[in-house]
Amino acid sequence: MQRWILAMAMALGGASACDDNGSGEGGKPGAAPQTELTAEQVVAGHLAALGGLDRLKATKNLVIRGEYREGGSVDAFVAYRARPNKFRKEGTHEGKAFVKVFDGDKGWLAEGDAPMGPMPAEHAAKLKQYAEFDDALVDAAARGHRVELVGAAEVKGSKAYQLQVTLANGDVEQRWLDATTFLDVKRTVTFKDKAGAQKTKNVTFSDWREVGGLKFNFASEGEVDGKVSTVKIQSIEVDGSIDPSKFTAQLANTVAMAR
Repeated sequence: MQRWILAMAMALGGASACDDNGSGEGGKPGAAPQTELTAEQVVAGHLAALGGLDRLKATKNLVIRGEYREGGSVDAFVAYRARPNKFRKEGTHEGKAFVKVFDGDKGWLAEGDAPMGPMPAEHAAKLKQYAEFDDALVDAAARGHRVELVGAAEVKGSKAYQLQVTLANGDVEQRWLDATTFLDVKRTVTFKDKAGAQKTKNVTFSDWREVGGLKFNFASEGEVDGKVSTVKIQSIEVDGSIDPSKFTAQLANTVAMAR
């Protein structure tokens, strides 16, 4: 399930923290001296394009509904996010219902007919990272992340700025932002699969829409080892009413509650 978690998180990379469409061509970095902007200016342009730093920081919660497709399977999901780092996802994966919760401190998981129980430590650490409400580019330095401008590249036929984002935990992401809109067009991340093998995932983003004063991508396409997956977002609710118990293990005793 870890690759599916990553896909959903990256599909919402634009304004979540979570989460793409189109089979983007991989961009080759251009020479850095040719890039007329600094990393700080590119990041500022990106945050402004998403709705502005003040609006991003003022957002309290999100509810995202969508579907994940890989091969012939289609899995529906609902994700709940609340500041600063509470997260709940429910739905189906490979025909099996699940509920997964990060309550701000610990991770909880129920799959199939199993009752809710503590998530394995490694998976809980990853979920904690995904549960961070703000994207890594928001107050990056203060949170221990390092952002570098690699240069310029052509991605999907248009110029894009390539940023290398080294997260506080040591993970490294490559991000390409359209040079005109400053919105995400592609990301590349590395992760470990269930067997512990290092994998690389390429994700491209499209179908950007405004909801509640923020920009979100409603479509993404990911590729790992030649296997292609897509995420289609059906709806996003910004700062709606979420029952606080959604983010507790007590509410999700069984996966029968996933809907």
